[in-house]
Amino acid sequence: MQCKRKGRLTAIPYMTILMVTITGAILGFSRVAAAAVPPIVLFTTTDNAMWGWIVKTMADSQQQSATITPLAPTAIDSSGNDEANLNNAARSIFGVEVYNFANVTDLTVNIPSGVQDSGQTTTNIGNGGSLLGGLITWNQNNVTLACSVDAHIPLQINCGVADYTEGLTINGVAVAPGSFLQGTSFPVAGPINDSQCSSGSETFSGTLTPQELNVLGDATTRPTIVLTGLHLVGDATCSTPGTGTLFGTHYDLTVGNHTLAQHEKSGIGNLNIVFTGSEYSIFP
Repeated sequence: MQCKRKGRLTAIPYMTILMVTITGAILGFSRVAAAAVPPIVLFTTTDNAMWGWIVKTMADSQQQSATITPLAPTAIDSSGNDEANLNNAARSIFGVEVYNFANVTDLTVNIPSGVQDSGQTTTNIGNGGSLLGGLITWNQNNVTLACSVDAHIPLQINCGVADYTEGLTINGVAVAPGSFLQGTSFPVAGPINDSQCSSGSETFSGTLTPQELNVLGDATTRPTIVLTGLHLVGDATCSTPGTGTLFGTHYDLTVGNHTLAQHEKSGIGNLNIVFTGSEYSIFP
C-alpha cells in the first residue's frame, strides 16, 4: 500500500538536490560493490546419533546420574568430510535399555567453493531404532541440515532441514503419517521394562519432540544453528501396591544432534539465515 502526502509544492534548493543525487550515487555504488564481492563464509559442522542424561532418585532422595556421551560423533572445521558408521549400538542404564539402533550413519561435509560455500550434516538410523526398551520404535529416522551462501543476495545463508521418520510407534501404537510444523510434540506414556524394578511395575510419562531447531547469533558474523532430530523428555516411576513409589528416573534423550556454525571472514557484514523448509514428516 502506498501512502501519498497531499499539500503545496515546496521549492528545494539546487545544492540540496545535488547532495542528495551524489549521496544516492555513492550509496548505490557501495551496494553494487558489496554485492559484487561474495562473502567468505567458513562452516563448522558437528553431529552425533545420540546424547542424553539420566537421573535416578530413590525413595530416600539419594540420587544416581549417568550421561550418554555422543554416539558416533563427526566434526569438520572449514573443509572436508567426516563419517562415522555403526552396525549396531545399544546401551542399558539403571536396568533399562535406553537405546537400541541398527545401521547408524553420521556424516558432515563442508565445501569452501569461494562463491557458494556450503555445509551439511546428516544422521541416519536406517534399519530400526528404539528408546526405553521399545516404548518408542521406528523403522528409519533421517535428519539432514544443509546451508549454503546465496549466489545473488549478499550475506544471506539459505538453509533447509530434511527430517523424517518411517514407522514411528509409541507404546505399540503407530503414529499417523503426515507432515508436522517445527515444534510439534507427541505425548508418550506406557510401561517400560526395568530389571531394577522387578518387585513392582514401572511406567513412563513424557513428550517426544521432533525437529527442535534453534538459531544462535543470527544477524551476526558468527551465527550457529542447533538441530535435534528427536527429543524425549519425561519421568519413569517404579512402584508397588504395598509400599508405593520405590524410585523415579528422569530421562532427557536426544537422537540426531547437529550444529552448523558459520563465520563471515571477509568483513562485509553480518549474516542472515533464511530457512527454505523445516517440516517434519512421518511415513508409514
